[in-house]
Amino acid sequence: MMAALAFLLECSATAALIGMAVSLLVWPALRLLQGQALQRVPALRADLAFVLGTLPALASLGVVAAAAAPPFAAALGLAADHCLGHGHHVHLCFLHSAHVRPVLATVGAFSLAVFLFRAGETVLRLLRMRARLSALESLGTRRPGRFPIVAVPGAPRLCHAVGLVRRRILLSASLAESLTPAELRSALAHEEAHLRRRDPLLGVLLGVAGLFAAPFLSRACAAAHQMAAEEACDAEAAAAVGDGGLVAGALVKVAALQQRLSHVTGDAPAFGALALERRVRLLLDEAARATTAHALRVTGAVALATGLLSLAHSAFLHHAVETALHILF
Repeated sequence: MMAALAFLLECSATAALIGMAVSLLVWPALRLLQGQALQRVPALRADLAFVLGTLPALASLGVVAAAAAPPFAAALGLAADHCLGHGHHVHLCFLHSAHVRPVLATVGAFSLAVFLFRAGETVLRLLRMRARLSALESLGTRRPGRFPIVAVPGAPRLCHAVGLVRRRILLSASLAESLTPAELRSALAHEEAHLRRRDPLLGVLLGVAGLFAAPFLSRACAAAHQMAAEEACDAEAAAAVGDGGLVAGALVKVAALQQRLSHVTGDAPAFGALALERRVRLLLDEAARATTAHALRVTGAVALATGLLSLAHSAFLHHAVETALHILF
């Protein structure tokens, strides 16, 4: 029991330290991403913000999984007991009783508590958002299509892309009646772009990955991704309707009608007032190009590469983690 507890605290401390170290390395890259160099390619900015936001999680999980592999292999009889070969530093193992150094135990316990608290907040927020969406959809009627439109009667004025798997658009009757057919087509084209890009799913994945990163980095990456995704969808909508000025006009009108972003769907992508002035300028100047999103593919490739490297060098990473913990604590 004590060995398992020591192992858990050591893994928690390791994940936290790796996440913080990678966050500090990623932060300058994110600052460069927010400059003017990639202003014309918002889809690429959104992809890079997503990849940068997931790197701490991928690194933490990869290193901890590799470091934990040898004791699991020994427990399953697939490898020799690695602990018998060294007694000169910290053991990362749940097979043998070990004394956890007080500072290491404190760091591990604090890291685990913070992770569980942040994870609880994330789960609660997702459950609340799901409940609100379900309540709204129960009042609406569904229009079939590649991306179904759920027409919700009355207020609030909504035009939201929602759905992690069952992708759809929530559209309130009050907003639809306030827009001209061309303006409504622009708003729907913007939301369809969100669904093609799978921005609702990416937002949730970025939030989960942020649990392993420093809070300042997770917040900054989420904000950068959301802003770039909105600009990318504006560009796709402009390409779809053939007039950036029409999309800009629809943005301004919807923002005036909404007055504030709706709380109903939380952080779900919404056609509205986020960074309105900048987005209108980009649309009128035709500064942003519509390009394809590759965030999931790139992150998947990075995750696969991380997993393969961790598996191939698990013994080295295991010993490196033990040595690092011994030196630090």
